[in-house]
Amino acid sequence: MARNRGPSDRYVYEEPDPGPEDWVPQPHPVPPYKTPARPQTERYDPLSDLRQRSVAPTELPWPVAAKPKRSLGQRVAQSWPLWTMGALAAVMGLGVASAVALFRIPNLPNCRAIFWPTASASTRLQCAEAFAEQGTVEGYLEAIALIEALPPDHPLRGEISQRIETWADRILDLAERAFQDGQIQEAIAMARRIPNHTAAAQVVGERVNGWNQIWQEAEAIYTAAEAELENLKFQEAFTQATQLLQVRNTYWRTVKYDELTAKITASRDHLNQLGEAKRLANQRTLDALKEAIDIARKIPAESPIHGEAQKVLGEFGQILIEMAEGALERRDATATQQILSAVPSEANLVGDVTDLRVILEASQLSWQGGITGLEGAITRLQSIDSSRPRYGLAQRLMGQWRAEVEGRTQLAWAEQLAMAGTTADLRAAIAEAEQISRSNPVWNEASSQIDRWRGQVETTEDRPILDEARQFARNGDLNAAITTARRVGDGRALHSEAQDLIRGWRSDLERGEDSPTLAQAQQLATAGQFQDAIAVASRIGRGRALYDQAQGDIALWRRQIQGQQQLQQAYQLAQQGSVTSLVSAIQAAQQVPESSLQRSEALRVLNRWSLDLLRMAESEVRLNPARAIEIVSAIPPQTEAYAQAQLRLREWQAPPTIVPSSPPQPLDSL
Repeated sequence: MARNRGPSDRYVYEEPDPGPEDWVPQPHPVPPYKTPARPQTERYDPLSDLRQRSVAPTELPWPVAAKPKRSLGQRVAQSWPLWTMGALAAVMGLGVASAVALFRIPNLPNCRAIFWPTASASTRLQCAEAFAEQGTVEGYLEAIALIEALPPDHPLRGEISQRIETWADRILDLAERAFQDGQIQEAIAMARRIPNHTAAAQVVGERVNGWNQIWQEAEAIYTAAEAELENLKFQEAFTQATQLLQVRNTYWRTVKYDELTAKITASRDHLNQLGEAKRLANQRTLDALKEAIDIARKIPAESPIHGEAQKVLGEFGQILIEMAEGALERRDATATQQILSAVPSEANLVGDVTDLRVILEASQLSWQGGITGLEGAITRLQSIDSSRPRYGLAQRLMGQWRAEVEGRTQLAWAEQLAMAGTTADLRAAIAEAEQISRSNPVWNEASSQIDRWRGQVETTEDRPILDEARQFARNGDLNAAITTARRVGDGRALHSEAQDLIRGWRSDLERGEDSPTLAQAQQLATAGQFQDAIAVASRIGRGRALYDQAQGDIALWRRQIQGQQQLQQAYQLAQQGSVTSLVSAIQAAQQVPESSLQRSEALRVLNRWSLDLLRMAESEVRLNPARAIEIVSAIPPQTEAYAQAQLRLREWQAPPTIVPSSPPQPLDSL
């Protein structure tokens, strides 16, 4: 059997007989060799029939008349449709030929169905080429196995060996490609399948060792980076990751490097998210903690931050448990239930949550008040045994409620004793209630009842005393009234009322005693004897009823004395008659208080002395304008001379007016 190969085929083989020694390579296509045993069918040539039907003009059965000769231009002009059709046909033929050449499939034997012990060398070579063209390890190995079976003395043994070496090299290239793609085990397996007698097989061991060394170095770098990442040392992890760029393997330089840097970036983002969750949790509000839990839960399990996130979720759960206990102490059942529902399952606090829900139900029974509710709460808590995480809290609450049951029983008996309302019954009720422990939850309520009952007893005992004191006061004996009211001791129910009565009666007594003294002082002040008035009023001591009034009068009289002294000093200064003395006198008169009786006289002399200063300034202005300005500036406001003094001041301080001289008349106007 023979096969005609296309232009791209390197050799064309023919099989004269089954012997390998008759197979010879031909550089160009040759006619197929036909044997009697197996005749060879020639390939169909579609143009041969057309060539057979084409005949020369001399072979036609009829005569052909000679045509007159025409010029070349005439022939071309007359045949232009033919030229056009010919060009179009040439283009179409070229396209058809290209398509046929592109889609033409060479005739290959059915290599999978051949019985190889009787197959010819040409068939083996053709099928080996077909297997090798697959470009796979299996294809190359099958190709090598086919031609390897040819005898060592085959005429093409050199070419066969060269092809075997080429295909072995290609297997090694495929292994290298697999190694660069990250498939080291597959690469090693490919390399080790190379036939041992090939040159490529001699470098397999060295190549595999090199691959293993590169792979181990890359894995060591990756492991070191992951270790730094686990310790949250992002900069160190990234430094390790950059070392992968120096690894002599495409897979580690690209895929694993990108994977590691992405993991570092994601871990940094996850750490920032966890920090935001902690910041929210520090607000200690239910909504903030819920948001914090949602953020922490979104950190994936493959992240190095996942372990820290789980730890933080446990901390958030503990915070919620503490908040739930606080809400329980505040008797806020709704808030307690909401907080317990928000505890994350990752916190492993299911037992605590379950126990607190039982405690909440029991507490709600105890909050109803009464012995029945407390006993129901105690029964509910008995379901929490010693193996439960909140066993201690349950025992403490049960002890508290049992004590409260006992206290309420005692308080109920005391209230029953006090119902009669007599002093003896009230004292018995007080004695019974005082037996309740101060640490008992009922003590506050019992203490209030004790105070109320004790107040009733003290009121019953002390009311007659105050009635007697009021009777003394109505009779005008205030001292006896005060003495009687003092019998109501400190801390008793009517003590405050007694003290109010005593203060009123004492004030009446002091007013009666000190009124003559204050009246005498006021008379002296009216006569202008302010010093004597102050001395008399000072006899009224601190804390007495008229003390504040006496002190107010003394302050007024002292201002009167101060006004007299200031006015007297002003008169003495003005007597000198100089500008300086008048200015000082005016300043002294201005110090007289507004409330002083001498204030009107001080205003009168201020006006007079201000006018004197104005006259002095007007007299001085001609001789010494600066001195006149200084004098008039000393006149104080709110005096009769102040307005006129300001006019003079502006007038004297204004620059002198310059009257321009008449310009000289021109000579021609004369």
